[in-house]
Amino acid sequence: MKTLHPCIRRATTTVLAAACPCRPGTLVSSLVSLLAVGLSSGLFSAHAIAQEEAILAPIVVEADALIDGPERSEPRTLYQAGQETIRLFDTPGGTNPLTAVAEQPGVRVATLDAYGLNNTRGGQKGIRVRGEVSTHGVMGTVEGLALSGPGPGPGFLSLFDKENIAAVTLAQGAISADGGGLFTTHGVLDTRLLYPRDHAYREISFGVGSDGFQRYFARIDSGVLSTGTALFLSASKTRADKWRGYGEAPKGRDNVEVGIKQNLGKLNMKLIYAHNEQSQHDYKALTYDEARHNRKQDFSRNNASNDYYDFNRQDFRTQALLSEFSYDFNDQTRLTFKPFWMKEKGDYLFAAANNNMVTKLLIDHDSYGATAELSTVLADTRIRLGYVWTSTEPPGPQINQKAYRINNGHLEFRQWAKLSDVTDRHDFRSYYLTGLRRFDKLTVQGGIRYARERLPGIDAYTAGAATVGSSWDLSPHDAAKRANKDDSLSVKARSFGEWLPQVGVAYDFTPAASVYANLGRNIGMPSLNVFMQATNSYVPDVQQYWNAIRPELSTNLDLGAHLRFGDITLDPTLYFSRTKNKGINVYDDLSHSLWSQNVGKTAAHGVLLATAWMPSETLRVFGNFSYTRSYFTEDIRGAGGLALGVKGNQLPDIPKYMGNIGMALKTRGVTIAPVVQYVGSRWGTVNYREKIPAYFTLDVTAGYGQKASWGNWEASLALLNAFDRRYIGQVSTSETTIASGAIYYPGAPRTLAAKLSFNF
Repeated sequence: MKTLHPCIRRATTTVLAAACPCRPGTLVSSLVSLLAVGLSSGLFSAHAIAQEEAILAPIVVEADALIDGPERSEPRTLYQAGQETIRLFDTPGGTNPLTAVAEQPGVRVATLDAYGLNNTRGGQKGIRVRGEVSTHGVMGTVEGLALSGPGPGPGFLSLFDKENIAAVTLAQGAISADGGGLFTTHGVLDTRLLYPRDHAYREISFGVGSDGFQRYFARIDSGVLSTGTALFLSASKTRADKWRGYGEAPKGRDNVEVGIKQNLGKLNMKLIYAHNEQSQHDYKALTYDEARHNRKQDFSRNNASNDYYDFNRQDFRTQALLSEFSYDFNDQTRLTFKPFWMKEKGDYLFAAANNNMVTKLLIDHDSYGATAELSTVLADTRIRLGYVWTSTEPPGPQINQKAYRINNGHLEFRQWAKLSDVTDRHDFRSYYLTGLRRFDKLTVQGGIRYARERLPGIDAYTAGAATVGSSWDLSPHDAAKRANKDDSLSVKARSFGEWLPQVGVAYDFTPAASVYANLGRNIGMPSLNVFMQATNSYVPDVQQYWNAIRPELSTNLDLGAHLRFGDITLDPTLYFSRTKNKGINVYDDLSHSLWSQNVGKTAAHGVLLATAWMPSETLRVFGNFSYTRSYFTEDIRGAGGLALGVKGNQLPDIPKYMGNIGMALKTRGVTIAPVVQYVGSRWGTVNYREKIPAYFTLDVTAGYGQKASWGNWEASLALLNAFDRRYIGQVSTSETTIASGAIYYPGAPRTLAAKLSFNF
């Protein structure tokens, strides 16, 4: 591939994956030994090639695609980071697909650490697309499958090693009806996995860096065996200290992945199982003044206080099984079935309001489902008819919390802070029909999706003083058996559905100039946080809040072009959107209180520009720019019914201007890849009280590698935030934060990481 910047491309993906009950805590050591034996007998490396999509065939994106060029006739805005882009410009942590798209136009990714390894407690995971935040981390899919629902855990973000990822795509604007994802108002990020290679392959790498960073990875591919079977097995181990305060993040991350694919003539099967265990200490959220003037402030070493660093941590075990079964009736008709399952279990430990108390948020849920799609060609039109089913289990909203008292530096169970039991799962069902037709230089594409969501049913039980004592230190299920049901805080399942149309057109004036337009409707997450909202004499039960929940809806229009002038390409996009039912904290006349409601109305418009200059095969330069204007279209009311004059104000944590410029020079085994990022000033509050200054950062990756008779080797060095710029990175804030309510995290300081890798 010839381009170096992320650019517009069609994404028709396939799916896989699969699970196993084994635990990597006992597997990693033995698997690393097994992989070492396999690596010592390696054959030759497979040189992978990104292949263009036929009218029905899926895109195959494999290891060595630098960054894919634009699909000029595709009428939507889609950016992609291939494996080489990830290697050169991504963080060295080896996981978290969000960081892979950080250089793309309109995207801001802010991680708590330089390696992208730390998981933020709660819903915001550090990414905004065109200013829209991915609530509870639900914007992502893996091979088009929504593995995790709207839960507060890390979900799939730490599940796959980057060496096992072929590409990460990000669709913006109106999402096609078959585009996947539970919620789409913030775009859809899709991780495409690297299936077992067709040729025998071995890979091993070692990484070290600042703050005690260490990472070990190994993968072995069997190649296609005589039975038509191909397999891979990988394992990794990662750890790092926190760059501020005490503790480790992660204290340990152990990962195992297994993949298999089988060709049986017209029937093809693919499976991948991934198992990840990790624990880490949290970074302390700071106030505005603390983040600006004392970026190293963090939790203390005083174990008599809930500010103690070891009382603010998280532990998770996540596993997933993905699969794909496809049957080709003929060259034009294919039936694809993709079942999946994911299990996430763990907890967050964090300081409670009382200085002597600590809260443990319990997470133990699973997700499962399947997609089925029939694709064919009728009257020269590519038709896709599909069904998507995803079933998730809360938390999401949060349902169970234990409260602990600090006694002589140790935690003792005190009582249940929240106690609930799920009676009905959170289900999503979608039906879609799409069509694509090419008329010489004109392409017309469109579709319709009906998305139906069934909110969960949850029985709440009396917590607090009624559950005091060690005898109540039970599982949520066993504790609920002993407790009394609280009907005023319980909710019953309810459903709603929305039609989501989308249509796009593209026209090629010449091979070097094309334009496109894309119009459609997206759906967002409803305000699940109203569960266990405080009741009063005006609203005696939470069911009234539950009945008011509605999904966020946005209408989006993109107008874009692809232009080529010799070695220079320009990909500008102009976009507009209007959103209703946005979840905001606003005063309610019925309850006489402030709570999260789906009543907000906002609008946005902006410009995206992706550019690339390719003067030779050894040098590629790219630059991206975005302008974002996102604002309320009407005033709202705050506490006590006080009118807030926010109409026309830029929403919090959204810079108007962002951009980057970078290059990759590859010659005679030497690679140099610097990138400069610019983030403009923004506000932490909607009334412009806490201004966050603009900042620049410089990251540089340099490496040297050569081929040998046995394979290839490479040594690389990454320098992140080279000038040690002090800045505020991630911000957790609601759209209606007025003053001193936002949570700030300072950006990581200068970080150095080295890596040595071999493949053969």
